Amino acid sequence: MAIRYIEGSKIIRGHKSMIYSIILTIKSMKRTKYAFKVVFFCYVCHTYLYQSIMKIWHALMPNWVISVLLALIISLNLISFLNGFPLLSKVTALIVIPVLLVFYFYKQKLMATVFFTILMLAFLSILFRSFDGYDLLSKFSESSILAAYVLIIFVMLGKFKDIKFEGLVSWYLVLILLVNTYLMYAMFSSVKDSFQDSVILTLTVSRGVALLIMGFLAFAIYLSQESAQSILFLTVVCCFVFSDVLGFITTMYVDFWAFSAIHEILQATGLFLFVLYVYNHQQKSKVTVASNEANVTVPANHVTT
Repeated sequence: MAIRYIEGSKIIRGHKSMIYSIILTIKSMKRTKYAFKVVFFCYVCHTYLYQSIMKIWHALMPNWVISVLLALIISLNLISFLNGFPLLSKVTALIVIPVLLVFYFYKQKLMATVFFTILMLAFLSILFRSFDGYDLLSKFSESSILAAYVLIIFVMLGKFKDIKFEGLVSWYLVLILLVNTYLMYAMFSSVKDSFQDSVILTLTVSRGVALLIMGFLAFAIYLSQESAQSILFLTVVCCFVFSDVLGFITTMYVDFWAFSAIHEILQATGLFLFVLYVYNHQQKSKVTVASNEANVTVPANHVTT
């Protein structure tokens, strides 16, 4: 499984060079006479890339299990919001992390403490949020998810410190950061008077800042590495960002059932992909350690089963 992961990472890391090869091939061919060759070449590249990604999915669980879990998450949330059963959605959100941990520890005996802490904080946030009408629990929920995001940022900073960008890419990242910062400022400025509790306002703004930093770091790491893990982590962050934005919209602007359902679905999908990321990270760590030492002792900073 770990070998499959490494092979998939190497293949995906080279997808940029494959795109360049496609462009050069198109330029060297006549538009009409050799069009079918271009289509075939693109199809082969797409199939190769797709299969390499699917090998990563197979490492944790079969495709049918993935399909069933995602279908259940989507179906239960849609049924809950369409028929006015909020309890069903809350129960679904609560069982996602325990189910994912069962699958994880069934295949993998170790998990880095930082990742386990992130999942526990996310679970506590969902648990506290499920109790409506309690301001104190709402603060605990916001604090827990904010702490989880801060830990994710520290994890990404460890990967970001060795990254070097060319001038154009750096300016592109700065431009994206400035635009997103302005949009977030405009969004919070329009609703800040709606917050009656200054603590909730501070936690909500801090959560937005954390999401902004997460998105920036994930995108920067992806541009520099273009590996399977960087793509996966960027997808995780996108799920969390869009989920929280929809949650904010339903809370402050309009309570639309479709937004609420998509918010829950994206949150569960992000958690699912995050566990997959952790699994791949642990597999890669095992291969690295095994190549350095024949007999490995369990590190003290790992959670075991």
